[in-house]
Amino acid sequence: MPATSPGAYASAVHWTIGDQTLTTISDGYFETDLSVVFPEFDNEEAARLQRTAHRPATPRITHNMYVVRGPWHAPVLIDAGMGDGWGPTMGHVPSALASIGVLPEEVGTVMLTHLHLDHSAGLINADGTPRFPNADVVMHAEEADYWLTGTPDKMPVDVPPWAEEITRFSVAKAVAPYRHSIRTFTGERELVPGITAVPLTGHTPGHSGYRVGTGERSVLTVGDIVHLPAVQGPRADATVVFDVDPAAAAKAREDLLDDAARNEYLIAGAHTEFPGVGRVSRQGDGYEITPELWVASLG
Repeated sequence: MPATSPGAYASAVHWTIGDQTLTTISDGYFETDLSVVFPEFDNEEAARLQRTAHRPATPRITHNMYVVRGPWHAPVLIDAGMGDGWGPTMGHVPSALASIGVLPEEVGTVMLTHLHLDHSAGLINADGTPRFPNADVVMHAEEADYWLTGTPDKMPVDVPPWAEEITRFSVAKAVAPYRHSIRTFTGERELVPGITAVPLTGHTPGHSGYRVGTGERSVLTVGDIVHLPAVQGPRADATVVFDVDPAAAAKAREDLLDDAARNEYLIAGAHTEFPGVGRVSRQGDGYEITPELWVASLG
């Protein structure tokens, strides 16, 4: 049964998925402008879609992470959050984990959807030590190949915070304490009992989701398939500044939304609005992502 816990950035919602519990936790949010997010998409159309959904033209992009607990594995954290030093509205995974009674040393696996910093920088504490000292860190092999080579010697300057040079420099620091516990995968495969990796490449070369459970009651965590649901649901072609391969990212989004609509399974995004879990339905030429009822598991 879903439940909540109070506290700024520490609220959590629990979903029962078979014999496992999927918990949404918040790392915070990032406020930005549509012109920044959508440099190649009509900003007036994006603003119109935001207004239609009663969302502001200056959006706050939510940051959801997910914890999976079950009888067959230690707690699994899906994405590690932004970490320290990126402003007061982000980096709240540690307090969120504390609010649900999970200690960092209890986390057995951190599954990264990709290596952008809002998903990976939280692997380390401010002093560079591992935040999850007993965890394996899992990612797609192509993600590791792309970001963990060609690391700059020092932090780049005079580039935006999402520039690839900054990601390469910072993510190398974030994964360094885990160099003996990094596991990579290719293709679709079960990583721990009840959690299966599902490549969703495009946003980054190894961008991946993780399916929790099986069948209609499964949930597919989809990482950054969607950043602003009100825009990218109706317009799956709306690519974002963070996409490494915009065309491939748009195709991955269209394919995923179409599959989720046809097969009626739940998705859980890193940036779908908290608590992040929803269903997809076809609406004309696009899609609508409808939040799942918090009481849905009562039936």
